[in-house]
Amino acid sequence: MLLTDAIDRYIRHLKNIKNASPYTLRNYSRSLDLLVETLGENANLSDISMERIDAFRDHIFELRNQKGETLSRSTQNIYLTPVRSFLKFCVVRELEPNILSPEKIELLKLEQRDVSGLSAEELDRLREVNDHKNPLINARDRAIVEILFSTGLRVSELCGLNRENVNLKTRDFTVRGKGRKLRTVFLTPRSVELLGLYLQERTDNFAPLFINARERADEMETNGESRRLSRTSVEILIRDRGRKAGITKPVTPHMLRHTFATHLLRRGADLRSVQEMLGHANISTTQIYTHVAKSDLKKIHEKFLE
Repeated sequence: MLLTDAIDRYIRHLKNIKNASPYTLRNYSRSLDLLVETLGENANLSDISMERIDAFRDHIFELRNQKGETLSRSTQNIYLTPVRSFLKFCVVRELEPNILSPEKIELLKLEQRDVSGLSAEELDRLREVNDHKNPLINARDRAIVEILFSTGLRVSELCGLNRENVNLKTRDFTVRGKGRKLRTVFLTPRSVELLGLYLQERTDNFAPLFINARERADEMETNGESRRLSRTSVEILIRDRGRKAGITKPVTPHMLRHTFATHLLRRGADLRSVQEMLGHANISTTQIYTHVAKSDLKKIHEKFLE
């Protein structure tokens, strides 16, 4: 079977059966396109060998990021993971009798990530940045910081919210996360207050919960969809607020998600509850935060048993 035909079938499977997000479809397509580029347009599934996979790895290593640097090991794994998943699909569907075993494609070992997030003092400084001339933007950005921290939302989940999704009275709402899975998200009184102040500043009835400040010619026809705040915009505003707050390490929306998780665990939340609130499919993903809580316990132990 032609490699390109098998890939087309796999992408349809991701879209129609797995309900993969546009972001996932884009990343998987990009990786598998690179595989086709490595093996050739007329390659068959049977042509995939360890020698060809090594050539594919070499191709990945030649790629450069925007700074002209080689890709990080985690980014290289983002290219390798779709190939493994694609081969598993081919094995299950019996598309080729002599196909390479997906287990033979080893992912790169990564250094342990720093998931400690922000300290309480750094978080307070980030919250208090309030220097934009436009009061609407100030109110919006403060609400975004608070919601990211107090809910643990992924940036894509935050950007996808509509006004109708969020109930300020019950202080909870449902979000569709990775794998199209639904989970309940809870708002703190502080996040409800800041979000309410932001919505009071809004003079429109557009559907998106968070919009950018630039008016668009088609905003009325799209019910504000053309002004929906993008994930890149949120990443930039969080980074800029971190710099203005005098925080030396790079501040990202995902760091606020880390902060959410570590604050919960430090205050005694159980791992299963944190897993559910983060929307992790496997508890092993949530366990990356446990060493942070354990280090706190060690400090407490040393303080009282010197």
